[in-house]
Amino acid sequence: MARRYRLIGGWREPMGRWRVWLPVAGLSALLVVETFFDLRRSMTPSPWLWNSYLIVHLLAALACLVLILAGRDGNRFSRAGWIVIGFAAALMACSLVSAAVTPLPRVSYVTVPRAYLVVPTLTAAATLLLGAAVVRVLPDQPVHRVLWWPAALTLACAFAQWPRSAVVHGSPRLATGMGGSAVVHVPLLLATGVALAAFLAGWRRWWSLGLTVIGVAAVVLTGSRSGVVCLVLAGVVVGLQWLRSRRAWLVAGAAVVVTGIVVAAVPMLHRLFNPTDELRAQNLETAITFWAGTPKHILLGVGSGRLWPWYAFDSHLLRTPWRGMVTTSWGPALNSSHSTFLQVLVELGLLGMVLLLPAVVVPVVVLARRLWPSIRAAARPVPDLIPLIALVATIPAFFLDAFLLKNYGASLWWWLVVLCCLRRPQSAPSTSEQNLG
Repeated sequence: MARRYRLIGGWREPMGRWRVWLPVAGLSALLVVETFFDLRRSMTPSPWLWNSYLIVHLLAALACLVLILAGRDGNRFSRAGWIVIGFAAALMACSLVSAAVTPLPRVSYVTVPRAYLVVPTLTAAATLLLGAAVVRVLPDQPVHRVLWWPAALTLACAFAQWPRSAVVHGSPRLATGMGGSAVVHVPLLLATGVALAAFLAGWRRWWSLGLTVIGVAAVVLTGSRSGVVCLVLAGVVVGLQWLRSRRAWLVAGAAVVVTGIVVAAVPMLHRLFNPTDELRAQNLETAITFWAGTPKHILLGVGSGRLWPWYAFDSHLLRTPWRGMVTTSWGPALNSSHSTFLQVLVELGLLGMVLLLPAVVVPVVVLARRLWPSIRAAARPVPDLIPLIALVATIPAFFLDAFLLKNYGASLWWWLVVLCCLRRPQSAPSTSEQNLG
């Protein structure tokens, strides 16, 4: 019998649809594991050096690289995608060099070994590598289709494991293995953006609508002020672009009112109305004072992990202090930076900021360029811009918590979405995509 061939998403496979979508299944399974289990831990007793994120992400990236070397004609990144990857990789390299030469920090008369400064950046680099490798082997399909199952499982499993996480964290705020309630809103919002894009595109329409609703609820139930800001920002941009009728605006207004009532009625969400945080203010003052002390610090930073040796606390080498405050030689500071921008500025200096900014600014520029034709023509843009809108809306969270160099589960979701949105089109674009240039 002659072998039958099927063209799927630009890949010609002999009866091999399952081989094309196997990376989607593997990615979905990985995200389920990261939702239920805290991979910051190791399988060895504490204190540990090698965390599970590093091992799992390296093995998964290796599997993807095997598929790439096998000759599969996968996705290619656009110029913007390569700029993001290149500058992010340079940032990781800069952090590694800094961690290798900086004076060792001391906490409570304990000198933190250098390995505990290097391994966190190695894990961040492995997460970036996995994100790029996975997107490289994913099917050449719209973002809302290729990430639908990962998004659906991330949102569903977030609620499924909520009772367990509430016991572990001692808090009713929603959290998952990807991160605590202060950071998990980033992957939840990104997954919600994928679901909303699928709904507007008519892909599994009612399932996608249900996922969008529970995704919005999940972000609110984290009780994160940063999460609510990001959600509102994404909602405003999406609303301005897609809500053209009076009925749509009435539905959106009703949703806002209901959300406000829920926030006011649930006691654990009252913290959303309190924007002040004295501990973060003390941390910021100490960090800026230390950083501005010498021209060398301003240019090259004080050293990766020198002010915030957070991995020593995560790995249980050191006991986490009460309320996370550590007494340093330069003043009181939190055990971690709680800000991507602050961490890079203080520990890697202006050089580090030059490497970080393109990775987060390029998606903003790409989004603006893709939205402008629809704004000028008073037309609705393609639904697959919504994941990119959600991603850009998470950037304010980088001021309030550390991502990309920390919080690897949430960072993996960020890399997946940004690199999926910055792929080079391979299949024939639709009319609406052609209109966007």
